[in-house]
Amino acid sequence: MEREGDRKIPAQRRAEIRALLKGRGAASIAELSAAIGVSASTVRRDLDRLSADGFVSRSHGGAVTGESTTFESTFEDRCRHNSGEKERIGRRAAGLLKPGYSVIFDSSSTVLWAVEALKERPVPMTAVTNDIGLASVLAEIPEVDVLVPGGEIREGSLTLVGGRTRDFLEGLHADVAFVGIHAISGTLLTDTSLPIAEVKRAMIGASHRVVLLADHSKFGPPAFCEVARTGVAGDLFTDELAPPEALEAVGASGETRVHVVGEASSGADPEKGER
Repeated sequence: MEREGDRKIPAQRRAEIRALLKGRGAASIAELSAAIGVSASTVRRDLDRLSADGFVSRSHGGAVTGESTTFESTFEDRCRHNSGEKERIGRRAAGLLKPGYSVIFDSSSTVLWAVEALKERPVPMTAVTNDIGLASVLAEIPEVDVLVPGGEIREGSLTLVGGRTRDFLEGLHADVAFVGIHAISGTLLTDTSLPIAEVKRAMIGASHRVVLLADHSKFGPPAFCEVARTGVAGDLFTDELAPPEALEAVGASGETRVHVVGEASSGADPEKGER
């Protein structure tokens, strides 16, 4: 019998399955069907496709994640995954930016939405980014001066990494950094590769205020490389599906304000409503 979730586009369903398996490690077809709201037959078809693509391994009656701690999906896939949540997070976080700020924008699909929000409500600023795609969007905003560091383009992406990128960032004193992350595990921030982790650490060190943008799928087991602890971020913007216990762990020290962005609150004052 068809269920409401069966009418979701296949890419969205498969992204949700991958996110669930990333957090749990393994799940049965019945568990996935209930969690995503699709029929068991649809789950089986999606698992077959994900297995063929190497994202999961089929087990009797279910699947286990096939993603290693160094696995990273393409930027296009990340943009499609939880796109509604990412848009609301990015737009809400963009409300923090004030005229005259110097801002570092990390290479992140969620940070991209903050940049898109600036196109609609421009704020005069100096912007620095290690993402060529984000730089091209920022360059369309006349009020924004855009700086791009040197470095090496990471294979399969438009992200600049390497010693020249790190050295450039370490010489800055920016007002704010908008940073994405691959995984939040308790108070640990991790990513999939040493070059990416190195650049993120440089961004964090170069900024007076760090704003972390992460949708609910980022809460789970750690990735390969440690970046920092959550306490380095003054703010975390996430969505309503983020695990409450995970948000409590992040906010327990009092160092990080947690902003939970829902559909009704995406346009609210980002300085209010934190946990």
